[in-house]
Amino acid sequence: MSTDNGPAPTRTVERALTLLVEVATNDGLGLVDLARRVNLSPATASRLLRTLEATEFVRRDEDGAYHGASRLIQVAVTFMGSAPLYRLADPHLAALRDEAGESAYLGVAGPRNTVLYARMAESGKSIRHSGWLGRTVPVEDTAIGTALLGQCGDLGYVTASHALEDGVTAIAGTVRWADGSVAAAISVVGPTFRIPDAQVRKIGNLVAARAQAMSRELGTPDVDTDPATGRSTGQS
Repeated sequence: MSTDNGPAPTRTVERALTLLVEVATNDGLGLVDLARRVNLSPATASRLLRTLEATEFVRRDEDGAYHGASRLIQVAVTFMGSAPLYRLADPHLAALRDEAGESAYLGVAGPRNTVLYARMAESGKSIRHSGWLGRTVPVEDTAIGTALLGQCGDLGYVTASHALEDGVTAIAGTVRWADGSVAAAISVVGPTFRIPDAQVRKIGNLVAARAQAMSRELGTPDVDTDPATGRSTGQS
């Protein structure tokens, strides 16, 4: 009889990590809801959550709801602080928000053909787009997904309206590593009524220029941009 139990530890780790992601992205759920979301029995989920709680990756409050705990926060903060992409993103997103007057986001490749909204500079307007930080959206048929595929065309930006939410317009551009591969995408997102066609062109040029500036900081060869159009002049 074979005594090979090789797959079991791997499966246990996979289940624990899936639970951890669920806790991190859906704060405050109880055991039954968490177990249902990850297709585990409550008994199995409870055992894994006890391990995560003992290692301080999650905590359970007095009502039985689970939340991210100190070790999870430590890992996230350490990673975000050490990665050059995230270090340089914040000032560019803040500048883009101020230039465009709308919320600005950084998106990176997420799991299962999605885009993860990893950083945000939120607009201060009373009617604004917010709440997508940490959320994943499909790559297909979204502005930020198209930009993450590097498919912005000659304009240097791509636009989508009503793709994920009615009444919302997104304008995105591609950020590249030094070797030309895609590093991330940045986007401006706001209410469609405040972004008519003329404003789309203006914000699109801002997004394209800001994406190129970020790419330069990541080592992409410098290419001059026409400030009126956001397009490359073909000079370096």
